[in-house]
Amino acid sequence: MRNPLSVALLLFLCSSQLLFSQEVKPEIILTDADWTKYAQVEVMTAAFLTQKEDELKTWVKAKEELGGGARFNQIKRVWGNAKKETGIELTEKERAAYQEYLSVQDSLQKMVVTYQAGLIRDEKVLGLALFEQLSKIIRDDPSQKEKLVQEVARLKKKSK
Repeated sequence: MRNPLSVALLLFLCSSQLLFSQEVKPEIILTDADWTKYAQVEVMTAAFLTQKEDELKTWVKAKEELGGGARFNQIKRVWGNAKKETGIELTEKERAAYQEYLSVQDSLQKMVVTYQAGLIRDEKVLGLALFEQLSKIIRDDPSQKEKLVQEVARLKKKSK
C-alpha cells in the first residue's frame, strides 16, 4: 500500500515541479506600428502578386499555341474534361501549351509564397515572432481582422 502511494506522491511532485519551473512569458502588448508592419507585408505581397499575374497574362498573350484570349479561356473552361476537350477540338499543341501555362502559373505562385515568407522572416520588415503573435490574435479574435483590413486599406490609399 505504501509503495503505490509513494509513486503517486513522487509523480505529483515531479509534475508540479515541471509546471512551476516553466518560464512565464510576459504578455506582449502590440502597438499600432506592429499592425502597420503586418499590413505592409500584406500590401507588398499583393503588389508582388499583381506583378506576377501581369507577367502570366503577358506570357499567355505571347504564347501563339494558345490562340489568343478567347481560345485560351475556352481551353481553361473545359480543361480536364475529355468530352468537352474533344468538343472544342483541342489540339495536342494547345494541350502542351496549356500544360506549360499551368507549370508557369505554379512557378509564379511559388514565387509569391516565397516572397511573402521572406518578408515575414525579415526582422526589418516584420519578423516571425511578431507575425505569429498577430496571426494568433486574428485567429483567436476574428474581429481583430477588421483592424488589419483597415490598415491595409489605409496603406494602399496612401501609396496611390
